[in-house]
Amino acid sequence: MVKMSASEMGQEEQQKRVERWSAGRQQYGALREMAWNVEAPPDLAQSERRFRRNTYLVIALLFITGLIWSDWRMALGILLGGALSIFNERWLRASASAILGTAARTQRVPRWTAAKFILRYFVLALVAGVAVWSGFFDLLGIGIGLASFVGAVMVEAGYQLYLSFKTSDS
Repeated sequence: MVKMSASEMGQEEQQKRVERWSAGRQQYGALREMAWNVEAPPDLAQSERRFRRNTYLVIALLFITGLIWSDWRMALGILLGGALSIFNERWLRASASAILGTAARTQRVPRWTAAKFILRYFVLALVAGVAVWSGFFDLLGIGIGLASFVGAVMVEAGYQLYLSFKTSDS
């Protein structure tokens, strides 16, 4: 019998070897099939929709405030920062789901998949740096726009607090 490392074996071979070794006992780290019959609660989908809408509303409110209290460079910076914030959130969601989905199926994450998770920071910094270097965008405005998700989270938290008081009074 030739001994192979776990990396040289296929997934099925590893499963058979673990089953033979454990002989019905549940072992720590044993490979097993898991059923992922998890559905998101309906309130979660509504909450994500409200969060996205609130992000757009906060960006619009910040843009108008930037135009009134500052100059057009600040307002453009807020718009760019808001766009980067939305881009960052979507890339983060896609990267995290790819990493977790791959890890759940194969127990390993490819290097490029994990690297894309970090790459978004460099892309955001590059875009912000080029924008500030161009002179058309204010760095503070970009930072305020990037923080627009914080305002959206605060609006959602306030709404959830309102709902909790509303249901407790009934």
